[in-house]
Amino acid sequence: MRRLILVLTACATALTTVSCGGSTAGTPRPTSNTSASASRLSPPLAQPPLDTSRFEADPCQALRPEQLTQFGKHSPPKAQEPVAGPNCAWAGADPTVDTRVTITINTRSGGLEGIYQRQDKFGHFQPTTVAGYPAVQAIDHRDAPKQGDCVTQVGVAEERLVTASVRISDRKHPDYSSACEVSDRAAALVVENLKGAK
Repeated sequence: MRRLILVLTACATALTTVSCGGSTAGTPRPTSNTSASASRLSPPLAQPPLDTSRFEADPCQALRPEQLTQFGKHSPPKAQEPVAGPNCAWAGADPTVDTRVTITINTRSGGLEGIYQRQDKFGHFQPTTVAGYPAVQAIDHRDAPKQGDCVTQVGVAEERLVTASVRISDRKHPDYSSACEVSDRAAALVVENLKGAK
């Protein structure tokens, strides 16, 4: 009887060791989901971050009048406070000919990383570089850049974006089917203005 008890005890001990061995041996490793959620998707800043506070206070100063002339003639600018942050819109004096330009100092989207984290929400998503800063052309509809619309988002600080939106209504405009080149150009002007801001 005593021998039977000893055998049963030994078997129970062996079973316990086998069942627990997987959870106690070695060093725990994070799951692949944890690693993926912790990884950064957007490129880091290659230049010093820019202070956007001046244009946050007055977004209509983001582009100078002489800079706007390359996009056509415009009505007086209108400052707004949309969801993403303070912005200014320059409507074309003749909406059928002149390009509408809107500049936003995006303070609420989590910077460029926030845009990358939501990249599957955009129909058109194309990484690029603007004035030495990481950027992305991101707009809802896939074919929008070929139809006069584009939005360029430039990461100028970890939590700040310069967003340039353009609307080209004139189908005969040389950049109508390559609107992102125009939004890139507008964004670059704002970045250069930020660099020169005192």
